[in-house]
Amino acid sequence: MGEAPRVQGELQAEIMTVLWRIGAGTVEQVRSGLPEGSAGAYTTIQTVLNRLAERGLLTRERERNTIVYRPAMSEADYVGGALTATLDSASSSARRLALARLVDRMDPAEVEELRALAQQAREERGTP
Repeated sequence: MGEAPRVQGELQAEIMTVLWRIGAGTVEQVRSGLPEGSAGAYTTIQTVLNRLAERGLLTRERERNTIVYRPAMSEADYVGGALTATLDSASSSARRLALARLVDRMDPAEVEELRALAQQAREERGTP
């Protein structure tokens, strides 16, 4: 999987969050899902949605007389790609320390789930 473009700015991040939550939406549906202070003009939201689509973060499809926008990838895939790109550019020691700090912020149930997911990934790769 290639590196996905990064979300740029708070409004793009809020729009992506709305679409990850609702799955798909029109300009007005996305606009109504934004936090109160972020729901700008219809044309502003439409412009940002189109830019996100042009950059490959969203898909857009005409349904009847309207355009419906959908995330081009899951939120988990996006975050995973962004983390991987960031960690790949760091030294080995910085990478380990950053991951340790992230794990330290998780509650015990999340750490257990992470352990299980890591084991599953090792098994899929064929390593013990």
